[in-house]
Amino acid sequence: MEVDAMLCDYCQAAENKLFVNGAGVSRSWVGPEPPHMIKLGLAALIRVLYTATNQAHTITITLVTEDGKPVIPHVPEGMPEPAPIGVSASFNVGRPAILVPGEEQTYPLAANFELGLREVGGYKFVIAIDGSEVKDLPVRVAVPPPGMSLVQSRAS
Repeated sequence: MEVDAMLCDYCQAAENKLFVNGAGVSRSWVGPEPPHMIKLGLAALIRVLYTATNQAHTITITLVTEDGKPVIPHVPEGMPEPAPIGVSASFNVGRPAILVPGEEQTYPLAANFELGLREVGGYKFVIAIDGSEVKDLPVRVAVPPPGMSLVQSRAS
């Protein structure tokens, strides 16, 4: 299976389609002190081969540092340490009678994240299907340089 995916501001999957706002996110500006809060969506279109229809599959999305270490989210001091950031979902794409042998099916997936991170730096969302990595999406989390505002001013 192949996956076309992107990071965005927000996404939704409905009626076998993806609805994406603010596509192409590669950097997230955050405040200087933890938790470094990011809010973004991961929109994916999974292309399911004809021979892989009518079977259960699992997609897993994990967040790792740029050197591949699992990311543990920020929690207040004294709280128990949570599990690494990741989600998993099962899907099964049918094979309707109108499907031509050899034709692919698509399965849209939308996942929205609001996360508190412990550190700024490079991260990547790793997408795996049935245990095999198929795509990774990098994102840089950074504090804006002096003089750059996180809030856009309104035009007069």
